[in-house]
Amino acid sequence: MRGGSAQRAQYLGPGRPSKTKAPPNNRLRSVSNGRNATERRRTRKPKPGVYWRRRVLAVSVVLLSILALVLAASARTPGGATDRALPIDPENAGPDVVLAEVAGIYISSPIRPEDLTGLGYHPEGESLIEMSPRGRNLSGNPLLRLFASDSTPEKIQYYLMDSGDRRGPPTGALDVGAEAGTPVYAPVTGTVTAIRPDPLLREGVNIVEIKPADDRNVRILVSLVQELGSEVGPKSPVTAGITELGSVADSAKVLRPQLADHTTDAGNHVTVTVFRTDD
Repeated sequence: MRGGSAQRAQYLGPGRPSKTKAPPNNRLRSVSNGRNATERRRTRKPKPGVYWRRRVLAVSVVLLSILALVLAASARTPGGATDRALPIDPENAGPDVVLAEVAGIYISSPIRPEDLTGLGYHPEGESLIEMSPRGRNLSGNPLLRLFASDSTPEKIQYYLMDSGDRRGPPTGALDVGAEAGTPVYAPVTGTVTAIRPDPLLREGVNIVEIKPADDRNVRILVSLVQELGSEVGPKSPVTAGITELGSVADSAKVLRPQLADHTTDAGNHVTVTVFRTDD
């Protein structure tokens, strides 16, 4: 009987549940455990230290990039006296290369391109007319200078110098640098209207006043000129870049020219200014 009852319990038929306990489904448990582990990994956040290290690395990369750009800019226009940028490329500039425009008049360089040591604008009085410089401004942010392109084929480069206590337009006067004794040429075509002693140096140093042919109501002054040419005098005609007015005076022996901050030498120069007259 016991054997028969056991047999019936074992074969109850397909439609009735067995009373025996089913073995655990290991496959389902494994899938469930894997799914839970994946969800835990997804929701797990990096430790605060990981964020900190990533930020430090990102900031370091940015700072190194900025430093590299600054060094590159310094290499192009360095502060060292032996590697200054040339104010003009003499290979691409003629003797009458135009440095600025003012009142519809082109101001040619009074110094030949191969002799130039620097170009610097500054105020010199409220009566002066503001010039519009040609070329690239080397003053200001070195990063901006790095990305600034040469706007002229002659690769003209100039500085806007500190105004100090002087008033007037920031580009009212142009210092054109050259060694003392370098020939000085007329910056415009026109007629010499006056020659007078330069109040800064006197003793053989002059200011040459020129009336340009393009505007009779404008006067161009070239200061710090010595050893005037024999053919230069009142009413004498001059041609831009051709007529020799004299030579550069040694102003550095009396004062320290501001242009010396931007050149490799003593900073000697001639100064070009423009004003309007009613004559």
